[in-house]
Amino acid sequence: MTVLSKKHIAASSGLIVAAALFSQPVFAHPHVYSDMRTDIILDEQGRATAIHVEWIFDQGYTEAATEGMDADKDGIYTAAELQPVVTENINALKEFRYFTAAKANGKDIAYADVTEYGQRINDQGRLSMTFVVPFTTPVDLTTGEFTYKIYDPDFFIAFDYIKGETVAAIGNLPKGCVINVGTLAFDESIEQTKQELAEKPADWQPEQPQDFGSLFAQPVSVSCKPPAS
Repeated sequence: MTVLSKKHIAASSGLIVAAALFSQPVFAHPHVYSDMRTDIILDEQGRATAIHVEWIFDQGYTEAATEGMDADKDGIYTAAELQPVVTENINALKEFRYFTAAKANGKDIAYADVTEYGQRINDQGRLSMTFVVPFTTPVDLTTGEFTYKIYDPDFFIAFDYIKGETVAAIGNLPKGCVINVGTLAFDESIEQTKQELAEKPADWQPEQPQDFGSLFAQPVSVSCKPPAS
């Protein structure tokens, strides 16, 4: 069973490199690729209360993560059979704020524990992991800046939004508010960092913690026009 936390990745990196990277260079960051969807969950007052996240992992990681999980050997992975993987992942990801960096007016939003989560094998045979990151206090979108990024700080895992899909509001988005998905801002220094990371082996760790993944993560924000006077 392969999980996503750096602690667990370090313990099972051999499995990931062997099973998840058969079609990619061994010495390259990132090592796992995931398509992604996210939605902003809103309450009746139009306040942001949570972020819904879906990660759809590459075929290599899917095979590594589900190895030995088909308990009845029928070739079908049920929600119950996949539950140990997703539960361990969610517990491990708590230390890393669930790879979710949400801010209100430039300050980190406090999260409650993730309790809504699940995994399944989708129609393409890929592992899909969904979870909801709840805020401890609802965020009023009309009174300041609300932003978030989803990323692995070490860039061991690359999360990219599915092309052609947008971030949606689940609930009552306040009138005059729009959800924006920003583009990646690449420059020479970012490109150089990406190249340097691509040359690192799977077990490489920087001497000091670095926020590499943020450089390659698309920002999501909500902008609201003030009500007409």
